[in-house]
Amino acid sequence: MSNPQPTNFLEAIRLSELTQIDDLLESMGHKGASILEIGAGTGWQARELASRGYQVSAIDISSSNHSSARIWPIMDFDGRHIPFSDASFDVVYSSNVLEHVEDLETLNQEMVRVLRPGGRAIHYVPTRAWRAWSLAAFYPSLVRDVWRRLFSPKVKQAPPVATENPSTPLHVPGNNPSRPLLQKVLRRLVPHAHGAEGSCWSELTRFARPSWDRYFTSVGWVVEDYRSNGLFLTGEMLMGGLLPTTLRTRLSKYFGSTAHLYVLKRM
Repeated sequence: MSNPQPTNFLEAIRLSELTQIDDLLESMGHKGASILEIGAGTGWQARELASRGYQVSAIDISSSNHSSARIWPIMDFDGRHIPFSDASFDVVYSSNVLEHVEDLETLNQEMVRVLRPGGRAIHYVPTRAWRAWSLAAFYPSLVRDVWRRLFSPKVKQAPPVATENPSTPLHVPGNNPSRPLLQKVLRRLVPHAHGAEGSCWSELTRFARPSWDRYFTSVGWVVEDYRSNGLFLTGEMLMGGLLPTTLRTRLSKYFGSTAHLYVLKRM
């Protein structure tokens, strides 16, 4: 059985999404199906899906920010070619990963290859609302961080929590520790792109539903089902744990949801 008591607000959000996925798969007759999670991060979501009765395999790049904190067996891959044989899975799943992939066309071809006949690809991807509210929260969060540095008591840093960000991007722009100091400073002072291409401003278009619809159709997918995750969240984690999941659900009706949920099949 899965643990019904989340330990932090991000875990609560992920649990809500995984419950949505579980209900969706059961309604499609895929309860207990074999699932491949792409960009699995720590493996936290893979472990949770396995606890719900699914046969789960997980892959991520070896340079993932969470590779040292893995809590589930995760196979390394190159971000393009999936290291499994043809027709291996009923479902391919990713959570907030596709926007980070540099060679998404190749990865889409690979997803098709490893899916069994009648299989589905299920993806959470970011929304325009998430991008807009993340931009709005950028400078308030900067003020918050400066305030904490100046006035919060110095405490010993705890090890990173494995569930804090259970999805790891296949490409993380600007996360190079050898980046010159000036570039690091500018990156913190100027809003930057979240995904692998474009700018924070072009992502307002790229993350809109019509753009995702056009993209998936252009690479040969049929959108079988669509819904939102029904949760409000900004990329800057403003308000953080002060907003419970129930309130985030209500806020999403007025301010938009953080993620689209697509169920895809081949033409």
